[in-house]
Amino acid sequence: MLDPRSTDVLIRSLSDDPYRYPRALGCMNCPSLRFCGGLAVRDSIWDCTDLCCGEPDSCSSVCVKKPAVYIEQNREITGFDLSNIPRVLGNYRQGDYQVVPMIYHGTSRHRAASGSVFALRLHDVVDFSQAKLRYSTREALTAAFKIDVSAKIVLSGVDHDERIEPWWTLQDRRTSILDDLRELGIDLVTAPNFSLLLDKPRTDDLHAIKRIAIVWREFEQSGIACALHVNSRTLHDFERWSRFIQERDEIGIISYEFITGAGKRARRQFHIDGLSRIAQQSGRPLDIVVRGDPDVVTQLRQSFRRVVYIDTMAYMKTIKRRRASRSGNAKLGWHPVKTATPAELDDLLDHNLSEQTLFLRDRFYDQAKASI
Repeated sequence: MLDPRSTDVLIRSLSDDPYRYPRALGCMNCPSLRFCGGLAVRDSIWDCTDLCCGEPDSCSSVCVKKPAVYIEQNREITGFDLSNIPRVLGNYRQGDYQVVPMIYHGTSRHRAASGSVFALRLHDVVDFSQAKLRYSTREALTAAFKIDVSAKIVLSGVDHDERIEPWWTLQDRRTSILDDLRELGIDLVTAPNFSLLLDKPRTDDLHAIKRIAIVWREFEQSGIACALHVNSRTLHDFERWSRFIQERDEIGIISYEFITGAGKRARRQFHIDGLSRIAQQSGRPLDIVVRGDPDVVTQLRQSFRRVVYIDTMAYMKTIKRRRASRSGNAKLGWHPVKTATPAELDDLLDHNLSEQTLFLRDRFYDQAKASI
C-alpha cells in the first residue's frame, strides 16, 4: 500500500539525518549495513523493512520480504558492493559549454534551431520497446529534432521512472544500442537516474545505486563519455559515491537533478553539501551536469571546476507560445504571443534560447565568477 502522506510530510518524516536522530535499532544486525549505513529518521521504525508495502505479489521493489525474487535481483547486479565494477579508461573531455538547452521534439518548426550544443532525452533517442535507436544516422537525428547537424549533443538520462527503468530491462541488448549511439557522435550522456525513494526499503536504494554504476561503466566501455549520476538518499550514500570516485580517476564528471526530492527547499542544501563533499574529496578537478533548479549553480561552482546546466525552460515556454523579455539581470519575464506559421515559432525559439542562455550566464555564471 502506498504511503498516503504528502511529499512534504514524507520528507520531514523519512529523510535521513544522523545529526538529529538515532540510527534505527534494527539496522545493527542487518547484513547490508556496510553498504547502507543505516537509517536515522524522525519516524519510529525498527529498520527499513518497516517501509515494506506488504504486497509482495504486486510489488517491484527490491525487498528481503520477497526472498526468491530478492536473491535474483541481488544476483543480477553481483551484489551491492561498488568495488566490483570493472575499471574503464574514461572518455570524458571537458567541454566549452555551460548552459545546454533541452529540445523535446521538432514538431511545428520549420528550420534548425540556432545553437552549438543541445540536450535530448535518452528515451526520445532510444526506442526501448524495439531495443534500437529511433534514428539510424546523425543526420536523421538532427533533422527530427531540427537542430544543426554539427551541434554537440548531450543525452540526459534524467526522467520519470517509467521512461528510464526500461533501459535496465534491455539487458544484453544494451551493447548493440550503445555501439549505435557511439556512431551518432554523442558528446556526453548522463547515466539514468534510477530512483531512490524515501518510503521504500533501503535495499531498493542499494540496487538502484549499483545499477547506476553499472550502466555508467557500460557507456564508458562503449566509448561514450558518461556523467555518473550520484543519486543519494543518505549521507552514507554520498560517502560511498565519494570513495568510488576517489578511487577511479577515469571519472571526470558527475550529474544530479534538482527537480524532485533534491529540489525541495527543505532538502536541497543537504544534496548540495553532499555533492560539494564529493568534489572536495575527489583529489582532482571535477565537473557536474545539473538539471532542475538553476539556483544551485552558484553554490556548486564553488566546489566544481565546471557546472553544466541543462535548461528546459526556453523550449517549454516556446511551445506554450511565451516570449522572453529581460528586466535587468535579475528577472526574465515570459509573455504570451500568437504564431501563425512555423517560421514564427522558429524565430520565437531562437529568441527564447538566446535570452534564457544569456540570462542564466549573467545570473549564475558571470556573476558567480566575479564574486570569487
